[in-house]
Amino acid sequence: MDRRKFLRMSALSSTSAMLLNGHSLSAFSQTNLLNRIPQSVIGDRALVLVQLRGGNDGLNTLIPIAQYDDYARLRPTIRIKETGLHGGIPLDDTLASSQQAYLHPSLTGLKSLYDEGKLNILHAVGYPQLNRSHFASRAIMFQGGDGTIENSGKPDGWMARFLYSAYDHEKYLDPLGIQLGSNKPSLGFQSSHEHKVDLNLSGQDVSGYYSIVSNIGNPSPEIPVSDYGSALAHISNIERGISTYSKRISEVFDIGLSKRNAGSTINYPSNNKLADQLKTVATLIRGGSKTKVFLVSYNGFDTHGNQVQSESESHIGKHADLLKDVGDALKYFQDDLKMLGIEDQVVSATFTEFGRKPVENGNLGTDHGNLGPMFVVGKHVQGGVSGDHVDLTKVTELYDNELMQHDYRQVFTSIISDFLGATNASIVETEFEDFSASKLNLIDANQKADTSLSLETILKDKIVTLSENPVSSSFNINYISNRYFRGRIELKSMAGSSVFNMRQDFVPRLNVVPIEISHLISGVYILVMFDEKNQPFHKQKIFKK
Repeated sequence: MDRRKFLRMSALSSTSAMLLNGHSLSAFSQTNLLNRIPQSVIGDRALVLVQLRGGNDGLNTLIPIAQYDDYARLRPTIRIKETGLHGGIPLDDTLASSQQAYLHPSLTGLKSLYDEGKLNILHAVGYPQLNRSHFASRAIMFQGGDGTIENSGKPDGWMARFLYSAYDHEKYLDPLGIQLGSNKPSLGFQSSHEHKVDLNLSGQDVSGYYSIVSNIGNPSPEIPVSDYGSALAHISNIERGISTYSKRISEVFDIGLSKRNAGSTINYPSNNKLADQLKTVATLIRGGSKTKVFLVSYNGFDTHGNQVQSESESHIGKHADLLKDVGDALKYFQDDLKMLGIEDQVVSATFTEFGRKPVENGNLGTDHGNLGPMFVVGKHVQGGVSGDHVDLTKVTELYDNELMQHDYRQVFTSIISDFLGATNASIVETEFEDFSASKLNLIDANQKADTSLSLETILKDKIVTLSENPVSSSFNINYISNRYFRGRIELKSMAGSSVFNMRQDFVPRLNVVPIEISHLISGVYILVMFDEKNQPFHKQKIFKK
């Protein structure tokens, strides 16, 4: 493969050596797990995000049985038939009437997952001030925004903020995030850090990844002193990073492939690009990858025209094909995880940048709307339905934003906290703290991570104060410990390197710890406090003048 082409496809938006991650599970903040779940179990878990690009039509995905007449009024031509051979699939007749639904007839895979108790369906997901531009809405959701001007233009993505705050990337061999299905890097992994935490494997031969990139950085280029020097140095650093972890990627994939061949009998559907991506994810996890967030994507949901074949054949067409691929891919993926013995480790969640209008257009399709459903899948997911169908009697062209029942950030906060074990401090760094008190019941109670033994119980009143910030040359850290233990305090650069490290006795009284940083250059640093097990329980930014 041409060296420039490879760099253009993946490297410039992927990762570097400073961000490589390994087997150590000490990156987690200290946790006390319910039912004595080993910390290694929580440490092995991963979130798989399934992006449905284009804006999935939620109303033809999940049809309200009790409001079928109003649904048919809004969609006289493209509606899914209520009965008959090609009618919708009744979801669950034990649900309340406000929740009873027909699934699109193509979604037999999702129906099976629901019947197995491995699917939670969330109604009316969106964000407060929705933007119906594909690019803008995707950017808002990946950045963790709400659509308001005040929260627009965030410099980094919520996935990157979460990964940096929850894990010490220097202790891992695998990238914390892996993206598949799109050559364009996701804004969700974009970061203001010097080094990124993600790797884009799109279009690459994962098994032969090492052989492709093993020679791209040799010899190291001579960096000229010029206006372009820093840019060239950055590119060179990325090349070195690729060379560093590329062997690990190939080895993990090959191990997973050998274990699959030895035990799994799952044959994924052919010509299903989403299934291909999910199969790669399952193989990497089975091979020992400790990656925390996988992002896969599937295109084509911008169904302005020919969403259905015709009024008499509304069960087939573009949207039916897309939904069949999604439902089948998720079902085969979940079955594969079970066969590979890693079903306990994974939760998957679908999302899309916006829904479609509840009223059809004149082209057998639907235009950009706002609210729509999300699907959360996994062995340890609390199966069922969250919320109710939107009241269609109050709907004309668009859903009223006041009808939104779930903020997408509320869903992700619930998963990364209850399944991945993100502490309150990490949720704050992810900028999802507004949803900590409104988490959804998406994970089985006996499988939730309890993060109570973090800042909340180690320090009295959960307060760490600094004598000054920004800092000129020195400052004091002030806190009151709830108990005695010997921990440590560290300062890290934004690149992740340690610039100050000291052992510290945390005693049950007011602690005043002087820190001298006159030797450091101006910039932003991260203060990290560790407990006696070397687990970080508090992080905050320090600004050096």
